[in-house]
Amino acid sequence: MENANKTCAIKGAICNMVLFFNQKIDLLIEKFENIDSSRNLRQRVISSLILAPIMLYAIFVSEDLFLFLTIALAILMTIEWLDIIRDKPHEKRWRVIGFLYIAIPLYSVYKLRIMDVNVLFWMFAIIWATDIFAYFAGRKLGGPKLAPSISPNKTWSGLAGGVIASAIIGLISSSMFMGGAIFFMFISVLLSLVEQVSDLLESKFKRIFVVKDSGRIIPGHGGVLDRLDGMMLSAPFVLFLVVVFAKKFIVV
Repeated sequence: MENANKTCAIKGAICNMVLFFNQKIDLLIEKFENIDSSRNLRQRVISSLILAPIMLYAIFVSEDLFLFLTIALAILMTIEWLDIIRDKPHEKRWRVIGFLYIAIPLYSVYKLRIMDVNVLFWMFAIIWATDIFAYFAGRKLGGPKLAPSISPNKTWSGLAGGVIASAIIGLISSSMFMGGAIFFMFISVLLSLVEQVSDLLESKFKRIFVVKDSGRIIPGHGGVLDRLDGMMLSAPFVLFLVVVFAKKFIVV
């Protein structure tokens, strides 16, 4: 019982940390409310606050809901992918790439849900914190662009902000698992970098296909592929870590 309460307290601390910076970003938007992109980000924050509780419920409470969401995401992602590659050169090749690009992450994330909800929660906490802190740091500090030819708005300061946030969450999360603080801080930073590369990969696809968003289903986010871009490489990476370092991920 004591360990269960401890785990719940850690999860609560991580959620509060992420929600706190969601509120900070919302205040930052109000400061720049005359900018169109800020209004778009307001929609993004609102949709995140609606979708996040559903996702958390599926992660911790209902495996059936998680399976349903996984199937629904697979269908929506496939529709979006087929739409953006339609009539493009080498369309058949892109269909195969799209199948792997969608199937592997969704298999990985569902496998993680079955294996251990705590690991899945840690993964999503890193993804969400990386996105939030990267935006906050990049907007506040500015500086050199990370990959201007792929994603003009991303900065090195944003990358650093995401990495620092992930290290903090790794330190907090280490109390849940056998791996210890150094191990979880290291792999959390590594996962943050993978998440940001995954984000850039989706941006690269959109550059190739000359589209702004993969779809319009989620206000402020565009399509499902836009919203889950950070998960596409992160989920297979985490599944690999869990398989290779299984003992490190045992819940204490």
